Amino acid sequence: MAFQYVRLERIGATGVVTIDNPPVNALHPDVAAEIEDAAREIAEDTTLRSMILTGTGRCFVAGGDIKYFTTIDSEGAARMALRVQKMQEFLFGHRVPVIVAVNGHALGGGLELLLSCDIAIAEEHAKIGVTEVRLGLIPGAGGTQMLFSSLPVGTAKRLLFTGDRLDAAESHRLGLVDQVCPTGESLKAALEIAERINTAGPLAVEAAKKSANFELRHSLDEGHRREVEIFSELFKSEDHREGITAFLESRTPEYKRR
Repeated sequence: MAFQYVRLERIGATGVVTIDNPPVNALHPDVAAEIEDAAREIAEDTTLRSMILTGTGRCFVAGGDIKYFTTIDSEGAARMALRVQKMQEFLFGHRVPVIVAVNGHALGGGLELLLSCDIAIAEEHAKIGVTEVRLGLIPGAGGTQMLFSSLPVGTAKRLLFTGDRLDAAESHRLGLVDQVCPTGESLKAALEIAERINTAGPLAVEAAKKSANFELRHSLDEGHRREVEIFSELFKSEDHREGITAFLESRTPEYKRR
């Protein structure tokens, strides 16, 4: 598939999607659609075991496209927000782990996109925040909901009410990002994690993501029951038998994703 706003490449068993909408990788419906389409290509290629999402230039995603905002009314705004949410929901439920390599500022929709991924790595110069109140708006792609899964209530509300920008170190301290790396090295750091994921049992990794995501949206009791279902189902897989046999034989397992 040909893309205008993203690039899709394969590095080993990792699919890498790079947002390329200069100058600041701003989001609008067409950008969101292409991110989802590229992610879907990765999901459908079962030889790929992880995905990385990153950006070009000085920004990961600096937010929604302000020029696009001037062309839409209230109904158009709702359609845009729903389109971006659809893309983010696809990333959240993606078959493989999605690592976001935050190569620069992740503001507004950029932070919402980050929160839709599984693991976040930010370069040390990146600024991160939900800045919509500075435009007389609120986040429209899940920010008022998803922040509370990652931050204490008071901290999340402070960011929502002030539009403050956090640096990468503070974002790491608060738990918004998993790792901070030097400028220019987020893709390298993401690939290092992806490679460790890629050598694990693929069915097990996919199942672990399903179980973890289920718990995030259900009660602890429901999550426990779902975990048992997924855990026991893996005992039917060839990969499970291969993993156990390889362990007992002190060799590297050869997983087939079946």
